[in-house]
Amino acid sequence: DEIERRWLVAPDQMPPLVGARARRLEDHYLSGGHLRLRKVFEAERAPVLKLGKKYGPASPVAQAVVSVYLDDSEYEALLALPGRSAVKTRYTVHGGALDVYEQPSHGRLVFEVEFESAALAARYVPPPFVGMEVTGLALYSGFALAGEMP
Repeated sequence: DEIERRWLVAPDQMPPLVGARARRLEDHYLSGGHLRLRKVFEAERAPVLKLGKKYGPASPVAQAVVSVYLDDSEYEALLALPGRSAVKTRYTVHGGALDVYEQPSHGRLVFEVEFESAALAARYVPPPFVGMEVTGLALYSGFALAGEMP
């Protein structure tokens, strides 16, 4: 399990990304539930394939997340299911991750931090570049931010 908190970031408040670790994430949110299929690309590494699920808030400020790693055939079978998709670049900055959405092109920037416990999440003070906290708000979930499949 992992505990996370999430915030919106205004484009003019985005921290410098030069030299930050960058990964490309292709997410497919399966219809009818809270399952996310993810393919992670990082320079000079084989893609990572996994199925994840977010559970309701573990505390008023955090959500629990679990992941299962997949092989190519499992990933392809699940990718064939209906759902919504998103492509984003994730930058590692300020002890967390800044997601810059490429598809859909709504311009959202989301900063998130993962914690080992709900108590640590509750005590965390976010960096000054973040805006409104959106942890647990359905309107800003990955599923909501993803576009409809063609």
